[in-house]
This record gives sequence, C-alpha cells and structure tokens, in this order.
Amino acid sequence: MEGSKLYNPYEKVPPGEEIVISGIAGRFPDTDNMKELQVNLLNMMDLGSDDNRRWKNAHYDMPDRSGKINNISKFDAEYFGISSVEAHITDPMCRMLLEHTYEALIDAGVNPKELRGTKTGVFIGSCYSASANMILFTIAQSPGYSVIGCGKYWLTNSISNWLGLTGPSYVVDTACSSSHYAIAEAFRMIRGGECDAAIVGGANLCLHPNITLQFFHLGVLSADGYCKPFEASGTGYMRSEAIAVIYLQKAKNAKRIYATLVYSKTNCDGWKPEGITYPSLSMQKKLLEDFYNDCGITPEELSYMEAHATSTLAGDPPEVNAIDQALCSKRTTPLLIGSIKSNLGHSEPVSGLCQVAKVRILAP
Repeated sequence: MEGSKLYNPYEKVPPGEEIVISGIAGRFPDTDNMKELQVNLLNMMDLGSDDNRRWKNAHYDMPDRSGKINNISKFDAEYFGISSVEAHITDPMCRMLLEHTYEALIDAGVNPKELRGTKTGVFIGSCYSASANMILFTIAQSPGYSVIGCGKYWLTNSISNWLGLTGPSYVVDTACSSSHYAIAEAFRMIRGGECDAAIVGGANLCLHPNITLQFFHLGVLSADGYCKPFEASGTGYMRSEAIAVIYLQKAKNAKRIYATLVYSKTNCDGWKPEGITYPSLSMQKKLLEDFYNDCGITPEELSYMEAHATSTLAGDPPEVNAIDQALCSKRTTPLLIGSIKSNLGHSEPVSGLCQVAKVRILAP
C-alpha cells in the first residue's frame, strides 16, 4: 500500500520514533477521572456497589453488586456537533468516548482542532451494547438516526468524524482482550506507517440485567459480587463499567510521555479440549516467551506485571502458571504481580486499558 511499509517487529527504531502514551483519560466505577482513580487505588477502595442505578425489580438469582460509573446521561451534544435529538438515540458509550477522547488529547497537550486532516487512527475495544438493543428494537418511533448512533462502528467513526481524522478507524471485539488488541492494532499501524498517531479506547456499560444473568449462568460471576484475583477458590468476578482512552504518538512529537510502548504481540489459542471459554496455559506461555524474545527484554528486567486475573478457576491458574513458567523460572528474584480487578471488578473489553491506567498512576 502506498504510504505504508511492511511492519518489522524486530526492527530497532531510531531515537524519537518510539511510540509513547502521551495522554490518558477515563471514568471508572464511582470514579470520574484519573485523579480520583489514583486516590481510590491508593486508599484501597472497593468500588463496587449494590444500588439500583441500572435496573430495578430484577428478581434474578444473581449478585446485586457491580461497578457503576457516574453521569452516563449527561452530554454536551452541541460541542461535538450532535443535535439533542441525535444525542438521545446515540449509544451512551459513544457519547462518553467522545468526551474522554477530548480529555486524553488535552492531557497530551494537543489541540483537537490541529488533528483535522491528519493520519490519526482510532481503535476502540467494545463487546456488548444493551442500550443499542433497547433503542433499535423497542423504540419504534425513534428517528432514523438511531441506526447510525447505535452501530458499533460509530464508537470509532464518530470520533474520526468529529476530529476530521483520515487514519484507520474501527472497533475491535475480542471479548475481554478487546482493548489490549486495540492497543496492538494501533502499535502495528503506527509502526507500519499507516497512521502517525492513534486514539485507543474501550467502553463497557452494564445496562441490562439479562446480560449479567447470562454471565452468571456461565459460571464466571461471584455469588457475593466481589472480585478476588488469585484467590485459590476462584469464586468469580464482579461485572464493571468503564470508559477509557489513551493517545499514542511518536516520542519526537510528544509533549508528555507517561510510558513507552516497547512492543506488542497477540496470538490465538485455537482448539482446546476444555472448550472455547477456557484459556490455554501453553499458548499464554508461548506468547510470553515469544514476546520477550522478540523485543530483547529479559525476565530479570521486569519489576512488576499487571495481570488479567479475573478470579475464576478457568482463567487465573493458567495465567499465573504461564507467567511462572515463562518468566519466573528464569529469574533469581520474585516478580510482583497484581490486578486492578480487586478494586473495581472486571470491565471486560476495557480491562486492558484499566490495567494501563493503574500502572500509569501508581508508577514511581
């Protein structure tokens, strides 16, 4: 493709060409911004709640607790060039992604108007949208705009449209690894020359009890509504809402650098005798080994790893054993690991960006 080059994962980039996180923003359960998240994590707050902000009188045999974000109905539609009629039939995840994209850009010291016409990509991790189903299938008299405002593609395309961006713009849905994969896509696109910078986000709202009930029947939610990563009993997790956005650009263009993206790699488990919902220890181990071999970082250089750790018997043991076999077996000192899910539960497609947010605000 003209204007792009073949991405070489082994190529050492010259100084200034490193891909960095220069801006970050978001809201998390009962946490309206990054500063509040820092305070809540440092104070070891449990951010779950059992109030009925999302639904009432749902007499289901499932936990009442979940992580709920604030102010999902507030939106300055005029600022983003959206009419009030359109705003009311637009997926609230889309509205909040626009808001936090603005915040992430300002955090990076970037004037949003200066991005018009640039090859900036937009990559959003997202899975389910209960509000889209409710708007599309239950409000028969809604204006025709709802088929756009509730389309999953609009989570990214609305950002590209608002800012006038010409880079790649698409939604990534790989279940709980969606925002991880979105970061990997952005990294690959910038390294390959298909975009000069990237907006990477994730969105998850728990707005309908039936989706939570399905997860409960699947056996992955804890009966008491608490998430306890690494616990031997693996009782399950608490579902959580979150919206998060990071801005990636090359170091030479960044006014602020929170972290450098050294490398990115993904794989797929393929067929497993236990079934598709069970993670593969062998494939996680291979991914870790290949990752660190590719980018030339030895396990001894690691000081901390923020794990996925969902507090399930299907997920935690394979992950911890893969880390142990691939990394700790080659170390002479302990490797510290943790999981933000112990504070705010599992935000599913946004969980990867929640991990990034935690490490960014707690890093020395």
